[in-house]
Amino acid sequence: MKKFLPFIAFLLILIGCSDDSPEGIQSFEITEKSFDFSAEAQGKEIQITTNLSEWETYIDGAGEAWCSVSPVVNGTKRALIVQVEENKEWDVRSTTIQVKGAGITHSIKISQLGVKPTILVSPDKFTPGFIGQEIELKITANVSFDLIDSLDWVNPAPMLRSVEMSTTTAKYVVSRNASKESRTGIIYIRNKENKASAQVSITQAGEGDYQPSVESGIKDDIKLVVASAEASSFQSGSGLDKSIDNDKSTIYHSNWTNTASNYFPITLTYNLREVSDLDYLIYYPRTTGSNGHFKEVEIQVRKNGQNTFEKLLDYDFKGSGSATRIGFDQPVKGIASIRFIVKSGAGDGQGFAACAEMEFYRKNPDNFDPSVLFTDASCSELRAGITESDIEAVSNPFFKNMAYYMLKGSYPREFRIQQYKAYPHPNTLAASNKTNPYSLLDNPTGISVAAYDTLIVCVGETNNQSLSLKIQNLNKPGGDGYNDGSSSYPLVKGINKIVPTNRGLIYVMYHTNEYKTASPITIHFASGKVNGYFDVKKHTATQWNTLLNNAVDDYFDVLGEYAHLTFPVYQFKNNTPDGKALIDVYDEITRLEQEFMGLDKYDRMNPNRMYLHVIYTSYMYATNNRTAYNNTTLGELTNAAKVRSSSVWGPAHEIGHVNQTRPGLKWHGMTEVSNNIYSLYIQTSFGNTSRLQGENLSGDGYTNRYEKAMSNMIVKKIAHARESDVFCKLVPFWQLQLYLSNVLGKTDFYKDVHEAIRTTSNQSTDGLSQLEFTKICCDVAKLDLTDFFMKWGLLSAVDYTFDDYGEKRFLITETQAQQTIDAIKAKNYPKPAHAVEYITDLSVPVYKMNASIQKGNVARSGQQLSFTNWKNVVAFEVYNDTELVFISPSTSFTSKSSFNQVYAVAANGTKVKVDL
Repeated sequence: MKKFLPFIAFLLILIGCSDDSPEGIQSFEITEKSFDFSAEAQGKEIQITTNLSEWETYIDGAGEAWCSVSPVVNGTKRALIVQVEENKEWDVRSTTIQVKGAGITHSIKISQLGVKPTILVSPDKFTPGFIGQEIELKITANVSFDLIDSLDWVNPAPMLRSVEMSTTTAKYVVSRNASKESRTGIIYIRNKENKASAQVSITQAGEGDYQPSVESGIKDDIKLVVASAEASSFQSGSGLDKSIDNDKSTIYHSNWTNTASNYFPITLTYNLREVSDLDYLIYYPRTTGSNGHFKEVEIQVRKNGQNTFEKLLDYDFKGSGSATRIGFDQPVKGIASIRFIVKSGAGDGQGFAACAEMEFYRKNPDNFDPSVLFTDASCSELRAGITESDIEAVSNPFFKNMAYYMLKGSYPREFRIQQYKAYPHPNTLAASNKTNPYSLLDNPTGISVAAYDTLIVCVGETNNQSLSLKIQNLNKPGGDGYNDGSSSYPLVKGINKIVPTNRGLIYVMYHTNEYKTASPITIHFASGKVNGYFDVKKHTATQWNTLLNNAVDDYFDVLGEYAHLTFPVYQFKNNTPDGKALIDVYDEITRLEQEFMGLDKYDRMNPNRMYLHVIYTSYMYATNNRTAYNNTTLGELTNAAKVRSSSVWGPAHEIGHVNQTRPGLKWHGMTEVSNNIYSLYIQTSFGNTSRLQGENLSGDGYTNRYEKAMSNMIVKKIAHARESDVFCKLVPFWQLQLYLSNVLGKTDFYKDVHEAIRTTSNQSTDGLSQLEFTKICCDVAKLDLTDFFMKWGLLSAVDYTFDDYGEKRFLITETQAQQTIDAIKAKNYPKPAHAVEYITDLSVPVYKMNASIQKGNVARSGQQLSFTNWKNVVAFEVYNDTELVFISPSTSFTSKSSFNQVYAVAANGTKVKVDL
């Protein structure tokens, strides 16, 4: 039968949060990692700093025979009870307890004295920072002992304290190390009869580069325990309990059927286990997808002893995907329940309500006040007159260490302390520009953090603006780390303590509609590692290699005026001798596409950048807020010369996807078409041959894409929507640019078309969007382009269901097509003076000259024709009797059909018969 003595409380030194404005986190911390017991049977209660209600414990090996452990959860109290049986053996025995929670595993070594004379000391080594600190050791012995030290820089505290019959606590103060070199010393613990001994080693760092000492001094806030949660609407399997399970991968979600007129408001009620004061709450939205992100919410509370709820405040989360903290100027006293009345949320139809986690906190009152040393909440400047003696008098090692480096002028301010400017939320401009939203990550910090390493962020005056952090780890083998490898945390004025669940680079999210007038916010990353970044507005090309070589993370941010890259460091080192030259290319791509769309002309340029990042899946793609590129493509995409030439299509194409103006130029069937108008514009603006002109299609039996498109679509008179080759579908849209801009000099044509689409109400169907586009083009060009659009099947009746990232019916009726033609003709615009349907990149000069055809020679070999010395020809029409069977804009081609007549076509449409 096991016999146990009464339990002995054993307090731990634990890390926590600031009392000014700390950050609530999912924490699970045990700082001391070894505990020693005397030979007698006894128990110890080990307090744990955590806001979890559950965790797992395991005892390794043979320790289960003599050691047991059980968790304690009682209100806000969290602890472990460790019990050991009496040890009658001669030697010390040991085991390890594994404690797991919040994705963290702590190992605690348990040692118990035997009969043999022994002295145990815990811990047996210390590594204080150069600034010095107090250390505490616990000595468990079954013999008497003396402490012996001869170190002039380690001084005993005034007294020893016995915490139990066989355990004594000794405290020492380690002085500041004024040397640049580290130093090591030993404290000996010896029995006078030399029957037993132990020793403690102390290795103190020298006064070198700043290293944050976050191991002590900042305590966590107190997370309130929720006993139950209820929702007025929920999807089966996604009840409100999923928002209090300490797992952000599981979510509460309102009912998927949201068509009822009374779907909103949705009421979410959280009942606390114990009545408590409330200082702030944190809403964590779902991390994947945006359905259910809160918008307008009313927050109510029920106080102790009351049956009804009272309104606390209204809050608009604006459908944000970032974690949001709502704080109160004064604690809300005696709270029993908190209720959210969700009035609107993001998603299709009316929207939904969803929540990954909801947390409630009381501030921890036992924290150091940094205003003793610093001028403001960012802790970025010492108060006037602060001396070394003032700093020495501070007991908090974290702030003491930081203040000392500032006083000496050696604190690494670059990247750690910066002012962050406000940006508009990209969704706002995306809505008015009818595009995908641009980047959310315009404020990189240049700071990298490891998973579960404590991150201390000091935030200056926020002027009540909402802030958050994103910590992004793109290292996702076989995947995309933008979401899967990331986490977000709200920031508030003062000291924010975060223990991130993933490693990665850190970005500040500072978005507001008042971005033009909002003040920059000073944010100080007092911990984490400096990774740096390259910014064309801050750095010169000569600084590139230094910044890149100083990077400590696997990834590095490069910022231009319009574009932002996050690619692996090794790719930059291997392929990018000049980072400025590289980002200048991406800046130019992004700027030129926006100018082509008329965003510059109409004062709609995006203040947010275009974001490009690495992935380890797929090839390349674009989605909200970003474009993504497989690591295997980056050998070329980090080479500035190649991005300007052979590799320009990929990024221009993906950036084009973000810029597609919808639905007016991105109706069903146009997803991989209209973005390539921008790709062609970039490709040719950089001096490259157009893909439509230069891509060899001999394997398909065509000279190039122009020839294939004309022979497939114009010859066969098929509706544009029925063409399966997206590059053939692209041809007429690029021809409009070639003719109207390059030939007629209407260089603002597409700028004005885009603006008309942006300012015209969206059509109710895809077919009507296509017809509306033809009308807008005619209005902008002040030309009757109906013949052109009819040739390309854009004014053809069609009823066709096909796939374009999902199957959908595309319908234009005969009546709708004719009404559009009639509406255009009613404006009495003149017809073009040219056969616009035959223009190509190479024939632009011919259209400008508009000269008559000069005949040359022709050679025929079967179906193949070769023309020499023919001038001013834009296309050859091939007939079998009176049936048009093939069209080519090239001087050498092979007809896919038998023929007996060929006509050369001039720019003005005049035809000259070829003598075969």
